This record gives sequence, structure tokens and C-alpha cells, in this order.
Amino acid sequence: MTSSSDAERDLHVPVDGVDEPGVWQDFILAVHLLEAALERQSQRDGGISHGQFKVLVLLSAAKDQTVGLKSLAESLRFSQSRISHALTTLERQGLVVRRPTTGGRRASEATLTNDGRRLVGRVLRAQRQEIRDALFAGLGTHGTAALGDISARIIEILDDQTTGPSES
Repeated sequence: MTSSSDAERDLHVPVDGVDEPGVWQDFILAVHLLEAALERQSQRDGGISHGQFKVLVLLSAAKDQTVGLKSLAESLRFSQSRISHALTTLERQGLVVRRPTTGGRRASEATLTNDGRRLVGRVLRAQRQEIRDALFAGLGTHGTAALGDISARIIEILDDQTTGPSES
């Protein structure tokens, strides 16, 4: 159990001259604001959630724009249920098609449609113009490079800790 003095220390005392609690709070807010901006933009320009847009982006980058459902879920750290629900919604909108894999297994795969490709292009252009370019311009060249390095390290650390899909 954490005592009130431990809680106070966690909130106010720098560690080795770094205000880790303050950095953590700023980082959490930055991640939240970025996710909120991406969600608004995906909804406005694509009519889909940002989570669904992530599925389309993975498909657009894949060979033949086709990926197995298990692989999609693992890449996004989505549960099988969440990936299935997202694909059902995207399929209804004509953005993906789902079919059994060739090879006799009970597995399925999803393929991006022409409408899905057009939507990905439209949303990515808007993201670049409204979010990415403004962020990188504000950070400058060195800040953008540092963000890339830090992001890669965060991915490495969190991937090492991943034991299964999450619902994020």
C-alpha cells in the first residue's frame, strides 16, 4: 500500500533532476490530444473511427492489400472480437471484403477495396495537412528526429512487455 508521503513524492519530487511525474503527465496529455485529433479527423474525413482507419492503413500497406484476421488483430493489439466487429463495419461500408484463406484452414483474411484505398488516401492527405505537418513544423528538424527516436524506443519497450492483445 502506498502511503500519503509516497504519493506526494510521486507527484512532486524530481528524480535525478528530472520531473518524471510532470513528464509523465505531459506525455499522457500529448498522447490523448493526438489520439483525439486523429479520431476527429478520421470521423470527419472518412466517416469511420480512428481504430477502423488503422485497420485500413495496415491493409493498404500489405502485399495485395490483404492480411489475415489473426495477423491484423495481433498487429493492432486488438482482440479477435474487436477486429471482427471493426471488419464487419468496414465491410458494410464497402471498404473491405472478408473471405476464407486459400489453403483449407478455417482462417479468414481481409482485403482493401477500391473504395477503401480512396478513403485511406483522402484521410492520410488530411492528416498530413492538418496534424502531422503542424506537429513536425512546431517541433523543428531536431525535435522531429528526437520524436522518432523516442517513439521507436517506446515501441520497443512496450512490445517487449506485450503478452497479449489489448482493447486499445
